[in-house]
Formats: sequence, C-alpha cells, structure tokens
Amino acid sequence: MQSGFKLLLIIMLISIESIAVFGQKEFDDNILWTAAWSSDGEYIALGGAQNDLKIFNGYTLSLIKTYPFKDVIISRVKWHPHKHLLAIATQSTSIKTVLLDLDKEQWIHLEELGSSLRGLDWNSTGDLLAVSEFEGEVSVFTDKGELISRFDADPKSVTGIDWHPHKNIMATVGMQIGLYSHLGDTIRTWLPGEEEVLLLCVEWHKSGEFFAVGDYGDIEHAENKMIQYWNNMGEELQQIEGSKGEYRNIRWSPDGNMLAGASDALRIWTKDGVLVAESASSEDYLWGLDWSPDGNRIITSSAKGKIFVWDSDARVLKELEY
Repeated sequence: MQSGFKLLLIIMLISIESIAVFGQKEFDDNILWTAAWSSDGEYIALGGAQNDLKIFNGYTLSLIKTYPFKDVIISRVKWHPHKHLLAIATQSTSIKTVLLDLDKEQWIHLEELGSSLRGLDWNSTGDLLAVSEFEGEVSVFTDKGELISRFDADPKSVTGIDWHPHKNIMATVGMQIGLYSHLGDTIRTWLPGEEEVLLLCVEWHKSGEFFAVGDYGDIEHAENKMIQYWNNMGEELQQIEGSKGEYRNIRWSPDGNMLAGASDALRIWTKDGVLVAESASSEDYLWGLDWSPDGNRIITSSAKGKIFVWDSDARVLKELEY
C-alpha cells in the first residue's frame, strides 16, 4: 500500500514538473525551476532543465557566467546567508547536490544523497545546509560539505524544507508538516487538513513565530489550492485561497511585511493574508521566486523559461534572456 501511494506521488510530481496539465511537452526543456538572489544583492542564480546554471548581476541584471549542467535538471538553488556560496540541488544520478564558491570558482560535491532532491536551505548562520529528498529523507551538511545527520522525515514524501530564522530547527513539508532539530530529532508532526494534500513549499516568517506553506491541492482532484500559516505548536493561523495553479514557491519580503507566491500569477499578500498585488493569470506557470535584499524587486522564472523582474506591486520591470 505504501509503495503504491509513493508511486502515485511520483506520477503527480512528474505531471507537475512536466507541465502535463497543459498537454504541452515542449515546456519540458525550457522550464526554469528555481531563482535566488544573493544576500548582498550582487548576484541572481537561475536553473532548471536547460542544461546549465546561469548567474546574473543583481544590479544591472546582465548575464555574468554560465556553468554547464548537461543532462542534469537543477531543482533548487540557495545562496549562503553571508557568502557568495551557492547550494545547487538536482534531479540526477551523476551530479546530486553541489556547492559553488563563486569567488574562488571552487566546487564541493555532497555525498550520500539520492537522485530526486527537492528542498534546500541554509540555516541562519550559514554553517548548516539541509537537503530534502522526495522519498522522505533529510540530510544536514556543514558549509564544507561534511555530513552531520541523515534521517527520515515525512514517511511518504518531502518536497520542501526551511530553517527557522533564529534556531537550528527546520520545517519540512510533503504529505505532512514536520518540525525537526538539525540532528533529526522530531519536535512535532501534523497533517495540514482533513483531506490528503501535497504541500510543495514552506517559508518561516522573519519573526520565527509562524511559517507559511503552499500546496498542490487535494490528492484526488488537485482542488482547493491554498496557502496556510501555522505556528510551531501546529495551530493554523490563516488560510489564503484564490489560485488557479498550485503554489510552487513562496517567499517573505526581507522586512517580513509581505508574502509573494508563485503560481499561475505572481501574488503578494500582507502578513495578515490580505492580497495587495497580483499579476495577470497565465498558463505559463511561475516556478522560481525570490525578493531582492532591499525588498524592492522580485525575480521569477517560469515553465516556458521566461525570467521577469517585478516591482513590489507585481508590475514587470524587465524581462531577462536566459
């Protein structure tokens, strides 16, 4: 029964990631799954299914460097909180997760990982990196690539992970929500609702008092897509609905006053869940999402490989060429 359910989840993720919902296979090779702005604003990293990783200047928005990732799908990138050190998670049996020191042009390959990596996040001090696998495992490494711990989190799937902004505890999402220490000790786990849903992303608020999760909708019909706010006691604080597409990524603004969500549109809410800005809905679903460190701009990447820089009112400022 467990293996059959996991097979269903794998099929669902393949459907989501290939944009089969639109029946347009040509999206597959163009999709850009992930975008991240460095903490000092100097760099933007983007990757996906286009066989390379690209680094843009975060101020001029010009392309700086291209690194080949042939036949490797980059599923997520995340900058170190204080350095030009980029963590890169993939869906590949060759390159799995690597660290790129952009200043030194040095690479570190992380070992003992599976081939279907989804979640990726540095802790607040940058000395620990958590990597989650779709099959349910979470691994924690040092910033030098040394394995600290490895443990089973969600028994069915882990699709996203995020560290608390002040403590060495992490929230994971998949079929359930979990809170864990950096050594894998279970603090608390719970289900997000009465119906089974697949959660895709999680992001702690800057205060550390609560976090937001975004989902694919219920397992059976992929309906009732929503964002929820939860505190660390497992109490639901807020529900946000109104999206045609699943919530692929969510990001709090640097000051914590706004939450941006990537779906069929770019939407921005207050921390109380009030919608304040929204782009036009499109079948070119958004995947990658991040704020600039000053909170004035947002970078998104999409299923068709489009890259847009927006202002904080969800108005396009510039389109970048990948």
